[in-house]
Amino acid sequence: MKLIYTLLFLVLWVNSLFAQKSKTVSAISNKIFISVANKTTTSSHSTSTPPYLEIKNYFFTDKDGNKKIDADESASINFDLCNTGSGTGHNLILYTKELNNTSGLEFSPSIKIPELKKGEVQHISIPVKGDADLMSGTASFNIVVDEPNGFDSDPLMVEIKTQSFKAPLVKVVDYQVSSQTSSTLERRKPFDLELLVQNLKQGTAHDVKVSVSCPANIFCLTANEKQNIEKLSPGEKKLLSYTFVANNEYRDSTINFNFDINEKYNLYAQDSSVILAMNQKVSTNKLIVKGENEENVDIAVASLTSDVDKNIPEISQKFSNKIALIIGNEDYNRSPNSEINVEYAKRDASVFREYAKKTMGVQKNNVYFYTNATSGVMNNEIDRVYELIKRMGSDTELIFYYAGHGFPDEKTHTPYLIPIDVNATNLGSAIPLKEVYSKFSRSGAKKITIILDACFSGGGRNQGLLAARSVRIKPKKEELQGNMVVFSASTDEQTALPYPSQKHGMFTYFLLKKLQETKGSVTFGDLDSYLRKNVGVTSLRVNGKVQDPVTSVSPSVQGQWEEKTF
Repeated sequence: MKLIYTLLFLVLWVNSLFAQKSKTVSAISNKIFISVANKTTTSSHSTSTPPYLEIKNYFFTDKDGNKKIDADESASINFDLCNTGSGTGHNLILYTKELNNTSGLEFSPSIKIPELKKGEVQHISIPVKGDADLMSGTASFNIVVDEPNGFDSDPLMVEIKTQSFKAPLVKVVDYQVSSQTSSTLERRKPFDLELLVQNLKQGTAHDVKVSVSCPANIFCLTANEKQNIEKLSPGEKKLLSYTFVANNEYRDSTINFNFDINEKYNLYAQDSSVILAMNQKVSTNKLIVKGENEENVDIAVASLTSDVDKNIPEISQKFSNKIALIIGNEDYNRSPNSEINVEYAKRDASVFREYAKKTMGVQKNNVYFYTNATSGVMNNEIDRVYELIKRMGSDTELIFYYAGHGFPDEKTHTPYLIPIDVNATNLGSAIPLKEVYSKFSRSGAKKITIILDACFSGGGRNQGLLAARSVRIKPKKEELQGNMVVFSASTDEQTALPYPSQKHGMFTYFLLKKLQETKGSVTFGDLDSYLRKNVGVTSLRVNGKVQDPVTSVSPSVQGQWEEKTF
C-alpha cells in the first residue's frame, strides 16, 4: 500500500510540472501582430492580417544637380513606402547601410516609422551629406524596412557616385577705369572703377566677400566698399562697380586700392591691389561683362567683342504676365561619349537673358536661366514653367530660348534637345521636341514664342562642329499646337553655324541685333524677313556654308502671326 501511495504522488508531481511548463509557453507572444494561422482558434486577443511593404518611385536629389554626392554637399535618397497588404504595419524601422565602407559620408542608419496603415503611402527622405574628406568613387546603399513579425520589405540597392572636394580660386583678373565727367583722373571729378572677379579653378566658391580699403581723402560714392557674392561657379565672373572721388586734400600722385577677398573656407581666394595714377587717361565707356558658368573646361577671362552685348535697349514697362525659360548648353564633356561642344551657346543664352529682361520687359522673377543643363534640370524646369503658366492664367505669354545640340533619332527621325549629360548614341534621357511643344501648348498660354539656335540634321560626332554648332538624317516635322510661333536657326537639312568674330551663334547674333536696332519693337514678320536675309548672306560670306532660318507657326495663328511682337 505504501508503494502505491508513493507512485501516485510521483504521478501528480510530474503532471504539475508539465502543467506549469505549458502555461509558460502559451504566454510568450505579446506582439501586436498575430499570425493568420492562429485565427482558426478561439482567442480573446485581437488579431490582424499582415502588411505588405514595398519601396517604390526611388529618386536622388542633390544641391547642384550633378547626380553625385559631392564633398561638403547635402543630398537625399527619396522614395515612397507603400503598404499594399491587408493589415497595418506597426513599429517599422528603416535601416540604411553603406556597403562599400565609403568614408566621408554622413547619414542616419535607422529611422523609426511608428505606423503604416493598409493602403497608405509615406514619402521617405534619407538625408546624406558628404564631408570635406569624401573621396571620388561609388557609394552603395542597402535600404530595407524592418517589420517586427518578419514581413520586411524587399531591399533597395542604390549606387551613387561620390565626388571629392574641388578647390576654387577667386581673384581679380581685370579692371577698368572710366569717367563720365572727365577724360583724365582728377581731383573732385568722380570716376568709376570696374573690377572683374573670377573663379579660375574647377570648384565652386561660396560666400565670396570683397572689401576695398580707400586711402584718406578718397571717398566711395556708391557706399559699397563691402560686397557679397553668393556663389561663383567654375570660370564664372562677377563685375563689381564702384564710384570714387578724390577731394582737394588728396596730394599723392597715385591712388592705391587694396581689395580683400575671402570665400567660405578662407583658403581659396587672393587679395589684390589696384594702383591708379593721377591725371592718367580714362575711358568714357564702362566695362560690360556677361556672367558665364564654365565647368571642367579651359577657363579664360571673357572679353567683349560683340556690339550686341553693349547698349542693350531697356523699356520702362515690365510685364508680370511674361515668362522666359532660357537654356544654353555648351559644354558636353560630362556625357559618356563627349559630344563636341557648342561654341558660344552660353554667351548666346546669357545675353538673350538681358534682352528678355530689359528689351522685352520680362520681370526678373519670371526669368528662368540655365547654362550647361542636365536632363534632370531641363525636364524639371520645363515642367515647372508649364505648371506656373497653368496657375498664372490664360493671359500668360511664354518665351522659350534654347541654344545647344539637337539630334534626331536614327530610326524614327524624331528630333531631340540634347542635355549636357546625354550623347547621341543613347537618347533615352534626351528631351523630345514634340513633348516640349505639346506641354507648352497644353499650358493654356496666350502666346508661345520658341527660339531654337540648334539644328536637328544629325551626322557624325567626330565632325568639326567648331564650324558647325550642332550634330548631320532629315528630322521628322513636329506639329505645332496652341498659339505657337517657332523661330529656328536653320532648315531641317542644314546646320546652325557660329559667328566667330562676334562670339555668338550666327542666328542668335542677328536676332539680338534686330532687337537692339528696333528697341524690341519689331513684328514677327519683319524679324523673319530680317533673319532669313542677314543670316543667309553672312553665313555664306563667313562660314562658306548655307544657313537659312525658318519660322514655323501653329494652325491657330496662321494669317496673323506676322503682326505679333515680343
